[in-house]
Amino acid sequence: MNFAGQSALFKVTVRPARAAYLIAEGSRDGFRLAVQEATSRWGGQTELVVPIQENGTVAQDFLQAIEISHIDGLVNVDARDDHARVLAGSLGMHLTPLEHIDEWGVTKFTSHPGDLVVPPTVDGSNGYVIAAENAPLWQAVAAGDLRAEAEKGFHAAGIAFRRARFDHEIGESQVWGHTLLGTTTVSMIEEWASPAPMDSPTTVVLISGDDDFEGCLRFWNLRALRSVGRHGDCPMYLLPVDIGHWTTWPRVFAGALQRPDHFSPDVLITSSSVEDEAKHAFAQSMGLELSEDKQIQRKMSFGKQAAKRSAPFTYLPGFATIVGFKRRYGETEFVDVPVTGDKTALRFTSPVPTKLAFGGLSLVSIGGEPIDALPKRETVAKLVADNAEWHDEAIQIPDHVKHDWRIELRIPTLTAAYEAVMGEVAVSHPLSDKGAIGMGLMDPAALDALGEPNVFEAIKQLTTPRGEEIAKKLQKLFGADQPLTEDQRAFAEEFGGRSERVFKSAERLGYGSFETAQVVLERLAGIGWAERGFQTACVSCKIKSFVPFSQQTSRGVARCPVCDATAEYTREPKRGLVVHHRLDARVDFANVQGVIPHLMVIGALTRRYKHALLKPGVDLFFADGVQGEADVLGICDGKLVSGEVKTSGKSFNANEAQPDRDQLVKDLMIAKRLRSDIYVMAATSPIEQAAKDRAKTMCEELGIELLVLERNDLLR
Repeated sequence: MNFAGQSALFKVTVRPARAAYLIAEGSRDGFRLAVQEATSRWGGQTELVVPIQENGTVAQDFLQAIEISHIDGLVNVDARDDHARVLAGSLGMHLTPLEHIDEWGVTKFTSHPGDLVVPPTVDGSNGYVIAAENAPLWQAVAAGDLRAEAEKGFHAAGIAFRRARFDHEIGESQVWGHTLLGTTTVSMIEEWASPAPMDSPTTVVLISGDDDFEGCLRFWNLRALRSVGRHGDCPMYLLPVDIGHWTTWPRVFAGALQRPDHFSPDVLITSSSVEDEAKHAFAQSMGLELSEDKQIQRKMSFGKQAAKRSAPFTYLPGFATIVGFKRRYGETEFVDVPVTGDKTALRFTSPVPTKLAFGGLSLVSIGGEPIDALPKRETVAKLVADNAEWHDEAIQIPDHVKHDWRIELRIPTLTAAYEAVMGEVAVSHPLSDKGAIGMGLMDPAALDALGEPNVFEAIKQLTTPRGEEIAKKLQKLFGADQPLTEDQRAFAEEFGGRSERVFKSAERLGYGSFETAQVVLERLAGIGWAERGFQTACVSCKIKSFVPFSQQTSRGVARCPVCDATAEYTREPKRGLVVHHRLDARVDFANVQGVIPHLMVIGALTRRYKHALLKPGVDLFFADGVQGEADVLGICDGKLVSGEVKTSGKSFNANEAQPDRDQLVKDLMIAKRLRSDIYVMAATSPIEQAAKDRAKTMCEELGIELLVLERNDLLR
């Protein structure tokens, strides 16, 4: 399919590259360095800190956090280099040393928060709050921290900030949204989340000692995984255990708890280092009452505005678990433009407000129907743009953040994409003999007709037996214990080749009722796959022959095409002259060669997928000298599809006597070499369940999707 000349809707997503910082187990200095780096990066509050244990392993909770947070790369702060490399390799991610985070690797594609439009604080002049100089770890984790050289970047960008003089300022700045760390999530949103997080959850307060490494690390990653933007932030505060001297805090905190009455209790108090007794004392110091509910309750209100929670506010002691939804970040814009052959230009206003015409770096993902149709291979990405790669099923391009964007894309045809993919995996990929025959018959009307009931069965009845077919029937007649001799095979080949092409009337088709046969035969004639004619029964040479309507003789006196004697056209008492049908010679030969089932599968796939380019047979030659064949090969909705098509489903049964001829093994080794996304196992008759189960197991081991198509699956 070619999109050139059509209008298409593209989805453009702008976002920062995000990192997970690797630190040595228990490293407070490494943790603080990670916090300081994250504070100066767009998206830094959503970046993880992951400790690597002394034996080089990572706890399962952190691996789960990496999986669901959808980070782009790893940054090694002070973990052992070999451990960091092993982890990056196992996750298939880029690894960058902290000192080079802004110079190379995918994690460099982010901006300084000062490049974006950051909202002013309420007081305007005092600015955002960060931890005091050499403050306890909890302050840095709660509000952010900066190295001396990084402070200059915020000053140059005109973002006012100040270091806290009193610890209660850290608590209050979290409630008001005035932490400098909080500015890193400006213009960030979950572009996609599954399952969608719920709005207005219970406020989470994690209490810790001044230097509670485990508690601070847990809080950092829990906050990094909470919802950002679209679904409403989950209120989450990190506080020291002793806040008895925070005289203004109860009033500030009570104001923050006046939220819609969608849940109870108001607060969940959690800690990794504080016992329950201390949690209760902490809650009482904030004026909270123990909830009568034993677990968090959610309420839904429809058709009316929910009342707000009011004092006395309630709490429960407990543990906040990891936030378990998967997500993708980014601000989106939709661009509707015509697709042109060489260059398609996307012009749009940035969904991320910036202070300057050109700001820092970002990653731009571009999706939409023309992109979705392409196979997700790097060679294809380079066809779209020189610096493009695939990410989340979309084309991703690094670029500067701008007020006004103009991105030029080259949208390849599916044919160009197919050639690029095949050029990557095989030395050559010509059509097979069957493929060449099939390509000549791949008319959309014909593929459509093959999806109708009884059409294939009618083709089989009209197919002229060839030498191979006659040999099979002779073998069946003699019995399996008496193999055919060379002379017998030569006889079958010689006289099979001389056979008169089969022609039949609807009455004698041998399949279905007269009415059904008549409809199907006319359908074949309608697509040019069969021709109509009369039958002559010659009294001289005794031969019955087919006289197509297209011949001049059919307009006059009937003559035998063999001996030219005057003959009679076959008549039936009640129907008069009987119309016969004969397959077009190409179709007749194609079905003998087993090509028609290939076309039936291609028709079924074309109906199943919106954008498909398929070949009905390809010979494959690989660089190591291995050769193979695929009965169907091509692209379906961006996935590479290869497979085997059989007339008899029993042909897929395991060949224990000759494992090297086992069809499934051969097919899936070819699929593995092609890096196919889908393996098609198709037949025009039922495939035994054992064979399907075996194919499913083998495909799961190879990471290939299995698509089984049997007779009914090939029908429209």
